[in-house]
Amino acid sequence: MLEGIAVLIVPLEEATEGMVLAAPVAHPERPDQDLLKRGYVLEQKILRRLHDLNIGFVYVDYPGLEDLDRHLEVMLSPARRTIYQQIKATINASQQRTRPAVSYTDYYRSTREMVLTLLSQGQHPLYLDQMARLGNDAGGHATAVAHLALLLGVKLDRYLIEQRKRLVATHAKEVVNLGVAGMLHDMGKLKLPPHLQHFNGAELPDNAKDRAEWEHHARLSYDLIHDGVEPSAATAVLNHHQHYDGSGFPAGPSREGEDAPRAGQDIHVFARIIAAADLYDRLSTPMTGKGRRPNIEIFHLMRKQYAQWLDPVVFEMLQVIAPPFPPGMRVELNDGSHGIITRVDPADPYRPVVKRLEADGTTLADSPLPLRAQPDLKIQAIAGVEITALLPGVAA
Repeated sequence: MLEGIAVLIVPLEEATEGMVLAAPVAHPERPDQDLLKRGYVLEQKILRRLHDLNIGFVYVDYPGLEDLDRHLEVMLSPARRTIYQQIKATINASQQRTRPAVSYTDYYRSTREMVLTLLSQGQHPLYLDQMARLGNDAGGHATAVAHLALLLGVKLDRYLIEQRKRLVATHAKEVVNLGVAGMLHDMGKLKLPPHLQHFNGAELPDNAKDRAEWEHHARLSYDLIHDGVEPSAATAVLNHHQHYDGSGFPAGPSREGEDAPRAGQDIHVFARIIAAADLYDRLSTPMTGKGRRPNIEIFHLMRKQYAQWLDPVVFEMLQVIAPPFPPGMRVELNDGSHGIITRVDPADPYRPVVKRLEADGTTLADSPLPLRAQPDLKIQAIAGVEITALLPGVAA
C-alpha cells in the first residue's frame, strides 16, 4: 500500500503552482510513458504545457483524503502498462499480417497480474477512468475495456456462478478469459477499410453498406483469435455487440432455428459484460473530440438511449465500480455547501460519502457526511455545472 498520499481530482484550469502530483501524468501521444512523475511540484510553465497538450485534469495531494490511496495501486501497476504495450504490439503487427506479435500466453499472464492488482483495492474496487485511461487510440480503448470488464467480473462473482451453472463455482467466477476477451474484442477492425475503423457502437456509419461492413468486425475479430484463446473468450469477442433486447449482431441460429441476433441471457455473460464496458468507454470519449464526458453524463446517456441494450445486473454494477461521482471529486450540494467525495456507497452510488469544505474553501470537515442518510441533501453541481437533470429519476 502506498503511504502518505491523499488524492484530489483537479481540473487543469483550477490547478495552481505548488500543487504536488499524487499520480503520474501520462503523455497524451505516448500514453505508456509518464510526462510527469508522482511527487512533481507543479510550476506555471508546466501548467501551460499541460494545457497545450489538452490534459483535462491532474491528481494532486490533498490532506484528509488518505483513504483514497488504495485506488492508486492500479494506476501505478506495471501490469496495466504491460497490457497496453501488448495490445499496441498486436495492433501494429495485425495491420501487416494475421499473426499477433504477442503470444496469447503473454496476454493470459498479464491479465492474471492485473486481477491481483485489482483485488488489492479491497472489498470495493473502483475504476477511476481519469487514472486508468492510457490514451484515446485503439490500444487505449482495448486496455480500458479489459480493465473495466475485469472489475465488473470480480464484483459480479455470484452472478457469474449463477449464469455459468454448468461449471463448478471456482471456475465459473474465474475472470481471466473475460479480461483477455476485453483486450482482443476489436482486433477485427484492423481488417476494415481505414475510413470505417474509427466507428463504434455508439457512433455508427450513416451509409447502410458501410454499416454492414463495419458490423462484420465482430466476426473478423473472432476469426483472428479463436484458435489461440479459450472458447469463453472467443465467444465473448464474437458476441460483444449482441444487445440484451435482441437488436445486436452478428446473426446466428436462434432457438427456433432461424438466423437472428441473440438476446437476454442467451448471450454469454462475458459478452454482456464487455458490451457494457465497451459502450461506457466509447461514450466517455466521443468522436467529436470535445474531451472526456463526466461519469454522471455517461450514465445519463446509457439510461436514456442504451438501457435496452444492457444486462440490467451488469449496468447496475457498472455504476458502483465506475461511480458517477468518483472519490476525489469536488462537488456542490443543494444547500450551497461544497465538499469532496471520499467514498462511494455501493448501495447508492449517486449518494456517496462527502466531507464538507470549511468556509476557507480548503479545509475538510472532520466528520464524513453519508448522503444516503441525508434524504434532503443531494449533489447539485460539479465544476460549477448544474447536474440535477442527469440524476436517475429526473425527466430529461
